[in-house]
Amino acid sequence: MIVRNWKDVEPVEVKEVTRHGKKVPVKGCKIRWVVDPQTGGEEYNHNFSFRYFVLEPGGEIPMHEHAYEEVVFMLEGALLFSTEEETVEVKPGDAIYTYTFEPHALKNHTSSPAVFTCSIDNV
Repeated sequence: MIVRNWKDVEPVEVKEVTRHGKKVPVKGCKIRWVVDPQTGGEEYNHNFSFRYFVLEPGGEIPMHEHAYEEVVFMLEGALLFSTEEETVEVKPGDAIYTYTFEPHALKNHTSSPAVFTCSIDNV
């Protein structure tokens, strides 16, 4: 068993995401990789990663897609979560599940930081 506190993981600025194979800049976002493929040894299958995000007021992760499913779980604040079909406001307690290569975007439209976790497949 491994116990790891998110506060013990160094935050890293998210600089870009990929949209149609091209890099697109991200604004005001930090990530902490709480669990990733380097966590633990060979006894772990490393099927998923667990990440902790802070999206600052006015911050944005623009429309992008990736080769893994993900679940975003809101902890604090609010943000607009968009797909190509719709935009919804998500708040603490909401979980958002995106499928492989589903285009999506996140924008903090508020004056407070938006805090959320995200679990992804390790593909």
